[in-house]
Amino acid sequence: MNLKYAQVLVDINKLGTKTFSYLIPESLKNEIKVGQAVSIPFGRRKEELKAYVVGFTNYLEEGIKAKEISEILDNTPLFSLEYLKLLEWVSSYYFCDIQTVLNTALPQKFFEKNVKKYRTPKIKDKIFDTKKINSDYELSEAQKKVYDEIKKVNAKTSLLYGITGSGKTEIYFKLIEDTINKGKNVIFMAPEIALVSQLTIRTIERFGVDCVAIWHSSITEAQKYETWKKLRNNEIKILFGARSAVFAPMKDLGLIIIDEEHDSSYKQTMPNPRYNARDVAKKLCELYGAKLILGSATPSIESYYEAINTNSLFTLKERYNNALLPKVVVIDMREERAEKNYTLFSRTLQKNVKETIEKGEQVIFLINRRGFASYTQCLECGTVLECPKCAIPLIYHNQTNSYKCHYCNYEIINPKCPKCDSEALEHFGLGSEKVELSAKKMFPNYRIERLDSDSLTKKNEHVEILKRFQKGEIDILVGTQMIAKGLDNKNVTLVGVINADLSFNLPDYRSSERGFSILTQVAGRSGRGDKEGKVIFQTYNSNNIFLKNAQEQNYEEFYKNEIELREMLDYPPYSKMIRIVLSSKDDFRAEKSALEIELALSDYIKKLSLDETILILGPCPCVINRIKEEYRYNIIIKNKLSENGHRTILRFLKSIKLPSDIKMVVDIDPSDIL
Repeated sequence: MNLKYAQVLVDINKLGTKTFSYLIPESLKNEIKVGQAVSIPFGRRKEELKAYVVGFTNYLEEGIKAKEISEILDNTPLFSLEYLKLLEWVSSYYFCDIQTVLNTALPQKFFEKNVKKYRTPKIKDKIFDTKKINSDYELSEAQKKVYDEIKKVNAKTSLLYGITGSGKTEIYFKLIEDTINKGKNVIFMAPEIALVSQLTIRTIERFGVDCVAIWHSSITEAQKYETWKKLRNNEIKILFGARSAVFAPMKDLGLIIIDEEHDSSYKQTMPNPRYNARDVAKKLCELYGAKLILGSATPSIESYYEAINTNSLFTLKERYNNALLPKVVVIDMREERAEKNYTLFSRTLQKNVKETIEKGEQVIFLINRRGFASYTQCLECGTVLECPKCAIPLIYHNQTNSYKCHYCNYEIINPKCPKCDSEALEHFGLGSEKVELSAKKMFPNYRIERLDSDSLTKKNEHVEILKRFQKGEIDILVGTQMIAKGLDNKNVTLVGVINADLSFNLPDYRSSERGFSILTQVAGRSGRGDKEGKVIFQTYNSNNIFLKNAQEQNYEEFYKNEIELREMLDYPPYSKMIRIVLSSKDDFRAEKSALEIELALSDYIKKLSLDETILILGPCPCVINRIKEEYRYNIIIKNKLSENGHRTILRFLKSIKLPSDIKMVVDIDPSDIL
């Protein structure tokens, strides 16, 4: 090697992860490679730290004298050049420095010099107790047709749009088998950890336990380190995970599958990098020459639009074994109240629940909101209890008798009205906890449990709840959107959506897409076996066009209605969006900074004659205008110039120098604008 210096990434106590240049000793010049772990002297005391080589150069800034690398700690590189290119792309595209990206990709423990204490994990995940089952599963004619078409197509990205229960997973398994037989490996992603667990169990039953691993935020550092070593030694053939799995250092990558690709959980909203795993996976496949399969019963508008225009859309319009889609009934709760039914459950739902459980079948109740009540109001003066740090109501949790903020984790017990000091407080609205308690009162003889992020207190508890539900030990499962995805229990024949309007009522351009998706997905949990399924949507607005699309399970009609609105308003896929949020503890300062930046950006765009293709909206207060004591202002940019526009906007944003009391968050392709 002729290059003189190595650029190394090192984690410094109190300073975070930084890149420095170090002199390469002559003795190491023929051995040193990108991705290797090295030992470097740092600081005046020349403390030896562990670092990673991320590049090489012949130049140093003037006046800097570089120290020498002490030794190479591990000759086998931690990551490849392609992997580093991926991280650099994430850094560039998502407006984030490379150090922060590496922090996301590499667990902090990897920077510790001594990793010997990370021995074999003490606790083995129960998922890996699953036994292989020799099954002779045959694809149906419809599945085989789609499988053959996907194999033939040259497109790097294919969208498998199949209605709920159509057997998309079996097509995934066949593609996985083909990939492994070619000596290549697979990353299989799902949006929720509970769904990752279910898919992992099914995969172990098909392919065995030896070549399968899991990678997501809930596994321990010891488990992650153990998996990382196996990945590096190419011992893993199929890696399961949530969004962070896209950064796992998988070797010989041949296929990435993203199930429920529409799900907003694939987008990291905080902290940086605010990446979308679906888009990172596309780049990863491009770098490794791998294939990407996106799958969903309710594809994202952008993915469906792209698939149509690249001839890479593959559809399954019938359920496996010609099982019928469940019948969906819409109940107007205004009529129920007019007839003196003030409970959470319509008389139709009550009747159907009793009939279903008497037949030995099971029920799901969906309420897409956590907690007991949506807000608490003083009956004396009408004041709504709000978080003192955020401009949102506190959510009452009956189980802990506390009031919580779901944004900053503020919590208070036994509050009084902050305005008049009254204790006369009343809870309004509803969440999953209230539905569970109301269900137990309404149906006292049935076994009822709740599955949401508040109810999970122990590791792998979601797996245990789902196993008991699968075995028939739970009659009614109450939950949030967590139970709407991928749950495949053939004994579930009734789904009740307690308030079908919730997801449609958010002031966000994606609210119709989210509302349609969650209703369609949860409806698909019913009647997945040979028994006929039924779904009941309870609503206060039975005229909502998107609710009717969900009732009919008609994605094509929903897409047609939604894409017309998107085109008219220049929303994605007709533009790429960038959201800028300016915040400060001083409301006036936050607004002033937002106005100044918008004005400067508008002038910059006009000078380049791009004001017809790069549209700037705002600034205006965010819908939630205060979080963690900071006032927030939105600037929304609609970029119709694709990559050129993206680079132009980010070039401007890099030039901004902000006062110390102002924070700026840049969110590329935001999942919402709240």
